[in-house]
Amino acid sequence: MKLKKFLFVFAHPDDETVACAATIQQLVQSGAEVALCLVTDGGAGEVMPKARKTLNKLGSISALRKQEMTAAQQHLGISQIIELGYPDGSLNNQAVWGKLTSKVTEIIDEFKPDVVITFDHTGWYFHLDHVGTSIATTIAFHQATAKPKALLLSHFYVKSDKWRYVFGPQRVTHRVKMLDRAHKLQAIELHQSQDLRTPHELVCGDDEHCEWYEVAFAESGFLSALKKQGIFEQHDTTLG
Repeated sequence: MKLKKFLFVFAHPDDETVACAATIQQLVQSGAEVALCLVTDGGAGEVMPKARKTLNKLGSISALRKQEMTAAQQHLGISQIIELGYPDGSLNNQAVWGKLTSKVTEIIDEFKPDVVITFDHTGWYFHLDHVGTSIATTIAFHQATAKPKALLLSHFYVKSDKWRYVFGPQRVTHRVKMLDRAHKLQAIELHQSQDLRTPHELVCGDDEHCEWYEVAFAESGFLSALKKQGIFEQHDTTLG
């Protein structure tokens, strides 16, 4: 079994960088094809002062974040981005259990990934767009005709007053060690409109910065194939 195609499904431009930039870089370097599905347009995000000039030029936050995502795509080596265009902050039960699940199922059947990666079911910090994306992607994984070999959940845990309603622990099964600190920091900087000080501090502060995953569903033989790939290390532990 060879793992050649990976599909990341996240809610907003920058989610892929915050939790998975090092993983994506190493997958691309290994010869794997990486695609990214973004559920929302990110248009409700904040705009940091350094990005306001660009915002004024482009005319909308969604256009600004799309431009930032294009730069990040090139930096990370993502082969394609599928934008579903939901308004940022709009995901509800009707969308999640209806058209969103159907659309993600169609994307899986079209791209035929070996591995699908999305948020854990807490949405990292109970962001409802994140939670909805996780639920829809999990259902789509099971409904797809082109059944992927595995579903991995991305975990991102930070102790911060900003998220003091978040409590753990969160169980993870695998980690990816960051090998190029400058590369991930540059990816974070490309999303200049967003307040990404917390992930920036994590990358700079960790002696050994890692990105964390949980194998939620997998077919027989997948774990051996994942080990042979050499990027994901088995690391049963809890975060938080």
